[in-house]
Amino acid sequence: MADTTLVYLMGETLLTVVLPILMLVIWALAVRFRMLRGVLGKYPFTSAIIEIALVLTGSWSLGTAAEIFRDTLLSDQTQTRPGMLVRLAMYLAISFSVARLVEAAAVSRERHGRGDGLSRLSRTFLHGVCVLAGLLVFFAANDFPRLTVVVGGFAAVLAFALRQTLTDIVAGAALSIEHPFKRRDWVMLEDGTVAQVVDMDWRATHLRGWDRAIFLVPNAQLASQCLRILPKPGELYAETYTILVSGDEDPKRVKSLLEEAARESETLLTRPAPVIRLADASSLPYRYSLWVHFDGYMASFAGREELFSNTHKMFAEAGIQVTTEIQDVRVERKRSTIRP
Repeated sequence: MADTTLVYLMGETLLTVVLPILMLVIWALAVRFRMLRGVLGKYPFTSAIIEIALVLTGSWSLGTAAEIFRDTLLSDQTQTRPGMLVRLAMYLAISFSVARLVEAAAVSRERHGRGDGLSRLSRTFLHGVCVLAGLLVFFAANDFPRLTVVVGGFAAVLAFALRQTLTDIVAGAALSIEHPFKRRDWVMLEDGTVAQVVDMDWRATHLRGWDRAIFLVPNAQLASQCLRILPKPGELYAETYTILVSGDEDPKRVKSLLEEAARESETLLTRPAPVIRLADASSLPYRYSLWVHFDGYMASFAGREELFSNTHKMFAEAGIQVTTEIQDVRVERKRSTIRP
């Protein structure tokens, strides 16, 4: 029987079955090369159309080959639904094709600067939803009551066993839909940690710290935090700095020098204009506040250095010295009342 099957496959269905599968395998191996992947990345829709055509033909070939083996190796009593495997393969292939087109559209928008693209989690979620929808449509169209019950029971047990993982997946999907932050954004966590968003997968968000190390934060934990999304270039970022100056100096003169230091700082934005106020004159030394704006969070580091350098220069030329906190310590001596 095995020889008959082999002869049948080689004689009548070699081109229609084996060739599309072979082409699909070659394509899957070829796209792993960096050079070809870089060329295809410039033409997302062309790559998607080629891949969809190969997947459709390959799925039909796989379904046809499975039907041939089933009809040849199994008895005639099991052949109650001819073409079932071909239809299943085509349902899944069409579901994959829809997901691939949506992914190509997102990549094309990202290349033209009209979107942020898709993270790994978004791609996985998109393909998973489309494949699941294809399976549900296939089950509904072909009436599998027993299989539906078995699949539902298995899904319930699996959901209970992987409830924490599913929580992270759902939280990640919610973050992908809401888009509170994007890749390459800088965020500040509740504990004060500042990091850059690198990517988001099905379980955790990848963040890069100042030391260039990557650390993972579970999506559920990240979604429950109160995050600060730090402004990127092109967005306003404000900082308030405190300068301590002796109370002997005239406040108007000090404010004039601080304004001059802010005007000479090229990194500071002129609109909104810097705001300088005498914040506290009830104690020594006096506190002056500087409220300034930068072009994004990353520009604040160079801007702060430039502002402090100019402030030091202006104060040094005017003979003013920035002071530290003054602590007033009083010691009182009491005469002993104990007589010898």
